Amino acid sequence: MNTILIMHVFASLFMTGLCWFVQVVHYPLFHQINLNEFSRYESKNFVTGFITIPVMTVELITGLYLLFSFPDYLNFLNVFLMGIIGLSTAVFQVPIHLKLRSKASSKLIDKLIRTNWIRTISWTIRMIILAVLLSNSFYH
Repeated sequence: MNTILIMHVFASLFMTGLCWFVQVVHYPLFHQINLNEFSRYESKNFVTGFITIPVMTVELITGLYLLFSFPDYLNFLNVFLMGIIGLSTAVFQVPIHLKLRSKASSKLIDKLIRTNWIRTISWTIRMIILAVLLSNSFYH
């Protein structure tokens, strides 16, 4: 069994679980925070990056390794979806979080929740792909 694949699966499984938690618990709870105090709360929310950035870096490095070592459609789709996740993070989640730091609104929180479905669904599809890749690795 490929050690890099195992590392990739574990990092991706962690991020998938975290993303589902954020989607259905963490972000909806933003509505419970007083909007006048939200900017102060949001300015402390950056610590999430200390958890997500290293794990997503492992995901990226191991995913690219797998694609270049075993170039097939599943590894390509896996990396493509990682790109979608990164793009969504850069285009939607980070800018919305930055706006929430200066001026919180229910509308922005709703947009954060709505656009985060892109990442949640992408990570979930990736886990299906990785389950297939992991299953295939048992037979090779």
